[in-house]
Amino acid sequence: MSWLTRLALILAAVAAAIFLAAWLHPLPGEAENPAGFKRNSAYYVPAADGTRIALDLWLPEDLEPGARIPTLIEGSRYWRDVRPTLVGRVMNLFGSPGPGMLTDGFKAFFTDRGYAYVHVEVRGTGASFGRHDTEYSMQEMADYSAILDWIVVQPWSNGMVGSIGISYAGTTAELMTTTLHPALKAAAPLYSDFDTQYHLATPGGIYQPAFVEAWSRVVLAMDSNNTCLVIGGDTFLDCLLGRLLVGGIKPVDGPEADELGDAIAEHDSPDPSVLVDGLRYRDSRWGDAGYSSLENQAYARKSEIEASAVPMYVVAGWFDAATAEGTLARFVSFSNPQTVVLAPFSHGGGYDTDPFRPEDAEPVFSLHEQLERMEAFFAAHLKSEGSAPGRSLSYYTMNGGWQQADGWPPAGFSNRHYYLQPDGVLAPTPAPIQSVTDHAVSAEAGTEPDTRWMTQLGGGDVIYNDRNAATALALRFETPPLEADMELTGTVVLNLMLESDQPDGALHAYLDALAPDGRAIYLTEGVLRLKHRRVSMAPPVYPHFGPYHSYLEEDAAPMPEATPAPVDLGLYVTSARIPAGYRLRLSLAGADATSFARIPKTGPLPNWRVHHGGVTASRITVPLRPWPGDAPGPQTGSQSGELAL
Repeated sequence: MSWLTRLALILAAVAAAIFLAAWLHPLPGEAENPAGFKRNSAYYVPAADGTRIALDLWLPEDLEPGARIPTLIEGSRYWRDVRPTLVGRVMNLFGSPGPGMLTDGFKAFFTDRGYAYVHVEVRGTGASFGRHDTEYSMQEMADYSAILDWIVVQPWSNGMVGSIGISYAGTTAELMTTTLHPALKAAAPLYSDFDTQYHLATPGGIYQPAFVEAWSRVVLAMDSNNTCLVIGGDTFLDCLLGRLLVGGIKPVDGPEADELGDAIAEHDSPDPSVLVDGLRYRDSRWGDAGYSSLENQAYARKSEIEASAVPMYVVAGWFDAATAEGTLARFVSFSNPQTVVLAPFSHGGGYDTDPFRPEDAEPVFSLHEQLERMEAFFAAHLKSEGSAPGRSLSYYTMNGGWQQADGWPPAGFSNRHYYLQPDGVLAPTPAPIQSVTDHAVSAEAGTEPDTRWMTQLGGGDVIYNDRNAATALALRFETPPLEADMELTGTVVLNLMLESDQPDGALHAYLDALAPDGRAIYLTEGVLRLKHRRVSMAPPVYPHFGPYHSYLEEDAAPMPEATPAPVDLGLYVTSARIPAGYRLRLSLAGADATSFARIPKTGPLPNWRVHHGGVTASRITVPLRPWPGDAPGPQTGSQSGELAL
């Protein structure tokens, strides 16, 4: 026997020993706690119609016999976990948690602090049976009644449950209150979409394929258990290596594990991007679901959510799509006790998005600090530890610091008008003579790739670092330099007199701060499909802080031919300290090729005439107040310090 053969046999024996040891070595979830329960177990719970819903249960490592503890529940469109692979087990053997192991997330954090954690896969996804007809369906939310019933009868349960989640699961955490289940005592909708249609998928009524189509590919791959597409493998080798680590959908425990294939076969999910692209109006129907956003979104279920009286802990980011709009609308209109934190967070809170700070700056609260504040909220409501917070709103002014507000918009701001004038000027008074600026809409107009509209695709950073180039194909208007440091907080309103040679189109309006050296800093933007320009006099479906566009089919109106028409638009809410000597710059474009659909889809793009001066004066209205003292300004503590829980 050659030495090469002997070496190969030795290596094979070592590998076999390692694989055997890894297979026999328990994963964190397979170990028993003192109460005699496995830390992690997976079950099917039948919904009211018999559809079996899959869930994972995690229990504390140190749970004592007879202990009764509260439960947190997360309900998600995505996999609750993945099936551990042999390679993952080898990683676990050597102390490195692989996919499918307990990692430093919600499950680890909260079980270490005495909570049970239940993670649910909604019907038609993961290992759950059924068909996922659309997002946040009435049936999907009703399913949680059965799961909450299951939780409260478990031998470890104290009968107190809180809902929690980020993004889709955050919206679910809020909508779960519509079950009116007596065990649900608190909810944490984190980075959630109050109005998914107009705050994320079709802002301003314009389809956003950059996000929607990428997200749709991922969730459809998850529903069909296509691991290669889920991990984004571009080559055969990528897929092979990915599958060695990610074992696909995790089955439930026991004999029902063999039915995983049957569950996946039932999914047959419709393509969400096709459904979204078909939503022309707020009252458009979601595919085969039979209802519109007016019925299933969080804002539409206000009466049920208020009837639950469930307190909420809410976190949102200024540049996390338009989630801040919904967060504030809920705060001022829902009677539920709410603790709201608004800050420059990316989706999920992993990155700082304050454009005045370096790109690699740490978030104003670390993820661990965010978790600690959430846990204090849940401890008050589920463990009777500490005082239950009432109603509070803490917001972080970018380039400034933490502030508190009793309502929204905060008190003390004055509306300053700037009028569009020829030669790119924004002046405090309108020009006495009417004039126009012509503009040919460019299909090449766009913005940077890592914008507010893409952070919900994985929670990435939001970076606006080349605003001068990004707005080069837009119409631009600049104010004089600010005479003092000013705080801009609230909604900037654009009142535009616009003439177009086409009946429809897109309006993208951007507001930047211009430093004395010419550097441009992103503050906010607004978007509107021009056929939705009519300002509705009907009561809004939820509070709006600028002009209210209903987006209903009956209110759609084409642009008039060869006649200027008012186009009124509220830019997305923001808060920033603008230093003295800086200018404000308004940029107007008719396309955003980076994120949004082209309108019209084919053919020539519109030619615009922006009217200013005289009786057709176009203007922006900016809420400003003097910044008190020197930066960092009014705070309730240090940058990562004290504020309401």
